Amino acid sequence: MTDDWTRDHDPAADWDTATVHDHEGDYVEEQWAEGEWDDWHPPSHTGRKLFIAFLVLLALLAAGAFVAWNQIQERIDPPGPPGATVELEIPAGSTTEDIGALLVDNDIITSSTIWDYWTRLEGVGPFQAGFYEFQQNSSFDEAVAVLDGGPRPPQLERITIPEGLTVSEILPRLADPDTGVERWSLEALQAALDSGEIRSQYQPEGVTSYEGLLFPDTYEIDEDVDEAGFLRRLVAETDARLTALDVEARAAALGRTPYEILVIASLIEEETRVPEERAMVARVVYNRLEQGIPLGIDATSRYEAEISGRDREDLDFESDSPYNTRRVAGIPPTPIAAPGQASLEGALNPAEGNWIYYVLQDEQGNHFFTDSFAEFNQAKAECARLGLGCG
Repeated sequence: MTDDWTRDHDPAADWDTATVHDHEGDYVEEQWAEGEWDDWHPPSHTGRKLFIAFLVLLALLAAGAFVAWNQIQERIDPPGPPGATVELEIPAGSTTEDIGALLVDNDIITSSTIWDYWTRLEGVGPFQAGFYEFQQNSSFDEAVAVLDGGPRPPQLERITIPEGLTVSEILPRLADPDTGVERWSLEALQAALDSGEIRSQYQPEGVTSYEGLLFPDTYEIDEDVDEAGFLRRLVAETDARLTALDVEARAAALGRTPYEILVIASLIEEETRVPEERAMVARVVYNRLEQGIPLGIDATSRYEAEISGRDREDLDFESDSPYNTRRVAGIPPTPIAAPGQASLEGALNPAEGNWIYYVLQDEQGNHFFTDSFAEFNQAKAECARLGLGCG
């Protein structure tokens, strides 16, 4: 039977009789069993509506998913050209998730959350610690390409510490962007020394001064070296130089300790800048010490003025300070400056001679050496006449 047929129904009959019109208009009589008519209903539009609603819902979901996927894709590969170059350090021990957070903080990628899922799906990482150069507004693929390339070699900075400087002169030099490292601070440098954690193997117990222990030289340092690390390197360099000079045995042969050699070397450093004279000045120091004559070195009094907060030329020759070598016999308790290699060698290898005096004799820094007090006075007068500062 098709939808083109219609039925006439007598509900009172035991058997339902339906009069059906065929397509030609003739009547066809058909009998229905009792109750069978009740199960028949005319066609309904409800199912069709539900089906259409389901299709609309699917379309909306698909459109939403498309929009969401496009937004995710724009996070993964943002539109527009790359931005500014950013130098970024990936710390040691950083996870891929940690790196994602750093990249977002520096505007290199746009989402750390999507980065976390994306890197897991792509199976990228782990990555090396170090310094990298990224570009802002990068895609995930571009950021990973930089990381896969590995960190760039550390950039070296060059620092020169001249001979003869004191600690109070060295530290500001290291913190000065023009002569030291821009990222370093004077406070951090001083704190590193004050901590007491940096020690020389030749530093006597109870000595807290670092005078003479920061070896003067030219150094190349990695960009990740901090203040304490560099100061530790300076002290280690002093130890290495002394050890290489066999300081233990050679100091003992001179009746001195390694630290006393360091003190004497600092006196030599301050007294002459002529290389050939260093061993001669050392001999004058040893001769005076053996004879119990005060050293009479004004550089020690200048150092005393400095550590006392006075001008270095405000000398107090009446002071009982152990740095007043005009009055107090013996060597000072600490070095008074940073001695270089030549002064260390001079202190360990004094020249042969009976000299106990030396006087500046020309503007080039050469000295006149003698063991005669009379000759000393004559040379001193000539020094004064030449205006060399021997008055």
